[in-house]
Amino acid sequence: MRLTEKATIENAKELRINAMEEIDKKEISSIQDEMEKRMYDWWGTWQPDYEGWLKCADSLYAPNAVINAIGGEQIYSDYRTSMKDQRDRCSMEMGPILQSIVSEDTVALCYEMYLTPKGLDNPPVFTMMVTEFNKFEEVDGKLMVTRLDLYTDGGNMPQ
Repeated sequence: MRLTEKATIENAKELRINAMEEIDKKEISSIQDEMEKRMYDWWGTWQPDYEGWLKCADSLYAPNAVINAIGGEQIYSDYRTSMKDQRDRCSMEMGPILQSIVSEDTVALCYEMYLTPKGLDNPPVFTMMVTEFNKFEEVDGKLMVTRLDLYTDGGNMPQ
């Protein structure tokens, strides 16, 4: 997928949905195609609110998935709690996938994430560049992420 316009917090959702609709038109001829489609579908249906995110995330991550994000390695149930804490502090929007690479059992993604602190007048928006690696396995007959390694540039967000 190649973006034809600059991604912003305002057009991020539209661009994510457009990319999902575009990949849905492609023929799936390998497990790698299916893995990439799962990621674009996840991106297109991603929701900024915590409850909406849970609904999407529970369909992508295996219950015992290992997640290396938000402060270190944790299992998926703990990651859910970490995401709740993050959402309590910041509003979140995801930019469209800027690049995806599929190799064997892993989909690597690059995208921008927009975090806006809550409870401030005229809060800044922190734009982070994110790279993540999603390892897939079949779990109970469904292709799911069993390991996520997520790295950001920090977006100049204060510690």
